[in-house]
Order: sequence, then C-alpha cells, then structure tokens
Amino acid sequence: MESLILGMEWRLPRVDQGEIDHLRRLLRLPAFIVRFLYNRGFRDRDSILSHLSPSLASLNDPFSMADMEPAVERLAVAARQGEVVVIFGDYDVDGVCGAALLHLALSELGIRSRVYIPHRVREGYGLNADAVRRLAREGCRLLLTVDCGISNGEEVELARSLGMDVIVTDHHQPPPELPRAVAVINPKRRDCPYPFEGLAGVGVAFNLVRAVRNRICSGRPSPPNLKKYLDLVALGTVADMVPLLSDNRVLVRTGLEVLTAAERTGVRALKEVAGLQPRGPVTPTDIGFRLGPRINAAGRMAHAMDAFRLLTTRDPAEAQDLAARLHGLNSSRQSMEAAIFREAHSMVQELGERPAYVLWSREWSVGVVGIVASKLMEELRRPVILIADQGPWAKGSGRAPEHLDLCRVLSHCRHLLRGFGGHRAAAGLTLDPNDKEAFRRRFEEVVEEQLGAAPPAPVLEITDGPLAVEELYDPAMAFLLSLLEPFGVDYPRPLVALRGFSVVDRRTVGGGRHMKLLLAPSSGRGSGPVPLLGWRHGDKLHLPWEGLEVACSPYVNHYNGRSEVNLELRDARGSRTQDAAP
Repeated sequence: MESLILGMEWRLPRVDQGEIDHLRRLLRLPAFIVRFLYNRGFRDRDSILSHLSPSLASLNDPFSMADMEPAVERLAVAARQGEVVVIFGDYDVDGVCGAALLHLALSELGIRSRVYIPHRVREGYGLNADAVRRLAREGCRLLLTVDCGISNGEEVELARSLGMDVIVTDHHQPPPELPRAVAVINPKRRDCPYPFEGLAGVGVAFNLVRAVRNRICSGRPSPPNLKKYLDLVALGTVADMVPLLSDNRVLVRTGLEVLTAAERTGVRALKEVAGLQPRGPVTPTDIGFRLGPRINAAGRMAHAMDAFRLLTTRDPAEAQDLAARLHGLNSSRQSMEAAIFREAHSMVQELGERPAYVLWSREWSVGVVGIVASKLMEELRRPVILIADQGPWAKGSGRAPEHLDLCRVLSHCRHLLRGFGGHRAAAGLTLDPNDKEAFRRRFEEVVEEQLGAAPPAPVLEITDGPLAVEELYDPAMAFLLSLLEPFGVDYPRPLVALRGFSVVDRRTVGGGRHMKLLLAPSSGRGSGPVPLLGWRHGDKLHLPWEGLEVACSPYVNHYNGRSEVNLELRDARGSRTQDAAP
C-alpha cells in the first residue's frame, strides 16, 4: 500500500528481539534507544557506551595516517627556516574551512602561510598549471593542498619541476597512481592504516594540525588548545555530507558547541545574517541550510576568498560587511538556481523517459548547476548531470541516487572527458563542448547497463520500527535523544512507525501552513500528550489521523528553558497490525 504523503512503500527493519532485550537489560536503556543504536550497528555494551559519550580523547592517532610523518617533518623544516607555506584550497565550504583552519592553526604553531583559492569559473577545481607557475614565480617552495590535489598528478609534477615541495591533503577517491608529492595524506588510500576513511577535507587538515602540534610542541608546558578550531571542522564536515560516525561524530559534536559559543568574529556575523542568535545553539540542519549555503555562495557567485576572509578576520566591522555580502550572494544564487531549475525541468519533459539525464546550456553558471542537479535527481530518482557550456571547456556537475556509484559510471566514459572526480553520489567533470552529445549517449548506456531501464522504486525505510506513544513518556527520553545527536549522513535521525494513538487536539499553525496534533495513547494512560508537527502539511488536518499509522521522527524541542520530546511528520498510511518481512 502506497503512503498518503510520499507515495512510497514502507519497509521496517528486521531485528533480533532477543538481542534488543538483552542489551536493554544490560544497559538499563529504553527499548527505543537500544533499537536505534542496534539498527545503526552498535550491538555490544562497549560500542554503545563509547558512542553515547564521545570525547576528543577517543580520536584516532593522526600519525596512523599514511605519509603523516614526512608531511610533519617538512612543515617542521618550514617552521625552523621561516618559509612561507602556500595553502591551496577548494572553493566549497569544506575547502574554505580547511584553508582557514590550516592558516590560523599553523600560524599559532609558528609556521607562516598564505592562502590561494582558485576561481571556480576561471580556474576550476583543484591545482591548475597557471596557478602553479604563478606561485613559483612568487617564490613558493612549499605547497600544501586541502580538499584537493589527489587527482592532480601532472600539476604536482609541474610544481616539482619548478622547485616546489608539495604536500597533498585530500579525502576524495584516489586515482590508481598517486601524485609524486612529499606526502599524500588521504584516508581513502588503500595503504592507509587509519581506521576511519570518512573524514572530510577539513578533518584531514585537522589531523595534520594535530600531528604538527604534537611534534613542534613536544615538551612544552602549554601547547595550543586546538578545540577552538572545531567550529571550522564542524562547518566543513557537515556541509560536505560525509558520514557522521567515528571521528566525524566526535569532531562535529564538539564543533557544534564551539559554533554555539561563537567566539570567532566571522562566525558571529554569519550566524546573525543567517537568522540565528549570535551566541545561540547551532544544529547540523543550521549548517546545511543556513550557514553552509552562505559560505558556498562566495565561491559559486564571486570568489571564495570572501568567505575565507570572513572566517579569519578579527575585525567586527569587516566581518559584518563580509557576512552581508555573502548573504546577498546567497540570495542571488537562490534566484539563479530557481531559473535554471525551471529551464532544466522543461528539458527533462522534452526528452521524456530516460535512464539518466545529461542537460546543458550556454546560459547556466557552473557555480549553481550542482545544486540544481541535486534537486532534479531527488525528484526524478535518476542520475542527473548539468553542464555549463561556457568557454573553451564545458564543465558539469552530477548527482546520483544511493543505488548508483556516479564516479564508477563516469570512469566508463573517461575517453570522452578531459577530467572528472568526486564521490559516489556527487561528481564534477570537464569535457570538450563538441563531445556533449556523445557523452550523453554513453552515460545513459552505462547507467542502463548497471540499473536497467527503470530505477528501483523508492522505499521509505522506517529505520527504527514501530513505536507506541507511551514509550516517549520516559522522563529520561529527551536527555537520551540528545545523547544520540548529531544526526547526518550514514547516521540518520530516528524514524518510527507510530501506532495506536488518539488525537486529543488538532490545529494549524503558521498561518495555516503547518499542522499540529497532540497525541496520546489510545488506552488513555500516560502523563500528557506528545506534539506531532507536520511542516507544510496544514492542508492535511482533515485526514482521519486516529485510523492511520504515522511515520515520524522523535526530536528534542528546547523552548523557554524546557526540553521535551516532539515528533516530526514524514508520512502516513492506513493502519495495520504488522508488516510483512522485507
């Protein structure tokens, strides 16, 4: 039976109830909390306790990363000789935050540096030959990349021929042959023993800083406290949509605290223009939809150095000016994005049913096509690549649903591409404008070979099974839910199927746009109703809710100094007593 809101089939997980009951008794935790953790792979006492109490002391050893030792030694030489390190970053949130982190932290450790971030349209992603030659003429002898460089073997060779040493720090998928640099630090290297490969670029940079501090400050009574840089790590990590597990969970959880305190001048100004209290709480959602897009807007619409300056300035007036500029650029980006989406959507309608969509226009901006590709992919549930056909080379950005590896598909099209790179779900590419049509045909062929003519029907994964309203009455539930945070990629928010409830009150809020129901157990037992919020679902107030089963996410609502458990509506369907096994 399809659901009433999303039109999807629901799938509930299989669990070993005996194991759930054993862990619940062992840990004295509510069944819902244990089920949440069990369904995310935490299935023994030690792993659960460690996950619920993450600490910076539990971070993995940075020296366990391949090539960390030669990288640290080369930077120590730079410190002793007073060299100026050129930090070469990317223009997205991850790259900008990584560049800011390295610049500020290395300076505190006594290493001089300056930052170079390429222009997205004129130079494109990663190292480029013109920039390498320019930096060599300016006297650069040590080039340090952040969030880029792993696919720039030719440019690294050029740098070496011009007398530069290069340290690459990156987290993108490495090519078969690594650049011949002094050090290549990337947790995705096959020979890297570091136990977690999901770090963002800024996370790799933070590990480098940790290692440099440990080497340079060995024996000092008061080495610099690096916690103050975790606001930058949290911004880049969440915005780059890497898994919020292991080290990333520790870094982001602590980084959100630093973002909340907002001691950094630019962060305070950014929060204010984004509609957040300057010293108010920050969540991953705030990063994803408020702070991150404004940082990204600099690189998409102008130059990412504006965002870098915002994150590194100590001047409140300059911070306010830069934050206002980024806010304005983000508004322009939203307008441009809407126009490109409408045009691309019309192209899809003209093309009809395809296994994948490759679209292009001379009028599109390369800085925005990735966002539009993401939105189209979510709607179509098919791979989408949008290409800005400007200049001598056409540049595109693609997105793919979870059942397809986009980089793997592009590898089968490499004979038609000048270059490509990225992740499983997102990638960028460059090609000759004359090859666009041939690339479209080949891309569609490869996708169809791997997926068939039609993609799998979307399914709503009810990750945490059925739940009764009375389970949320546990007085410790709000505290325990907060221990599960932050949620993100590969660590989703809880999603449950709520059954057997009565509606004690219903109303619309927000001028009729949203729906609010107060739910209680059908039995009448319990300490008070639990609010269910249906954002943008005010038109569904009339549905017979007491006869439905509701897919919803429990979350902690902080209001007037109180914390209570609320529910956020995702979907609804006709009630049933049990589900068939998937």
